[in-house]
Amino acid sequence: MFHRLLMRAYWLLTGGFVLALVYSFFARQFCDANFKSVLDPAAFGFISVWVVVNAIWVYRHHFQYRDLQMESVDAMEGEEFEHFCGYLLRRNGYKHIRVTQASGDQGIDIIASKQGKTYGFQCKRYTGFVGNKAVQEVWTGHNFYKLDEATVLTNSEFSDSARELADDLGVHLIDRTRLRRMMRRLPS
Repeated sequence: MFHRLLMRAYWLLTGGFVLALVYSFFARQFCDANFKSVLDPAAFGFISVWVVVNAIWVYRHHFQYRDLQMESVDAMEGEEFEHFCGYLLRRNGYKHIRVTQASGDQGIDIIASKQGKTYGFQCKRYTGFVGNKAVQEVWTGHNFYKLDEATVLTNSEFSDSARELADDLGVHLIDRTRLRRMMRRLPS
């Protein structure tokens, strides 16, 4: 609900920005001096606010995790870690990234595509070893969503039994070492 309201406000601001540009470049010369005293500051205001809002969005979207260290990843909450993983996947060439809802996700936290395949990711921010349960959940979610590949991504390590089960099922595992390699693509 809030996101929809925010998007409407953004598009209204963008409409005002376009009108302010049209006024500034084309219509200003045809206006009476009395109107210019009101329209000039209004046009300047719309253009300025639109530029600031877009600068903030670009910063949050592209540089949110700039120079992030693994210790910061270890301190993240679960949902924040999922969004970080989505951002990290985008930086590593995945497209159409969608973070699923927090509950009832059927074992898949992120759905993404790359090179014509769809991937399901389960993100586990752990302090200990990730076990079989995560592999089983992502495999179930992979079948539920009819995805091509299933992957468990963690900031930790996998137990030997989880590795063995993943090999048997064809589930990909991204552990702390591989996550650190993926993080090299973050902006610095």
